[in-house]
Amino acid sequence: MPITNKKFRLRSGANWTSFEKFRLQGAEALSSIANGVIATLQTKTGQYRIIEERDFQAMYGLARDVDRLRGGLRVVILAVRAAQKHPDPENLNLLAEAVAMLGDMPELPNRNSFDGLVPENFDLDEDDEVMLDSDEIERPLQSESAIDFDGRFERV
Repeated sequence: MPITNKKFRLRSGANWTSFEKFRLQGAEALSSIANGVIATLQTKTGQYRIIEERDFQAMYGLARDVDRLRGGLRVVILAVRAAQKHPDPENLNLLAEAVAMLGDMPELPNRNSFDGLVPENFDLDEDDEVMLDSDEIERPLQSESAIDFDGRFERV
């Protein structure tokens, strides 16, 4: 597996001591969470970390690689034990193959975002307006209008 020289250069960002303080800042609060920044939200129910999608995808990819590496090491350890107990050519070949396989494991790719959802067995009513293209869907945090948490419509 090729070893990359990518290091997470994560740094602490904004810290909100209540959900209300976070909510009052609105979309501006989220815009402060740039690549490499981890924001902290403390609420009555616990402490939460907020990260940008690219950072999440990189961390998730790394966690998957670690999990695959752990599984590969488990196979190598079993092959070593078998070769120690029975050092015949068959077990030594198994050990060599396990080590070679671990070294050839490809690195998992990282994504910048999730793939769009495609509904299965989708029956449409002719009167329903359905938008499956994510570019057509209005994003409240990116538009001029938004709905507040009480359900009222207001201009931002």
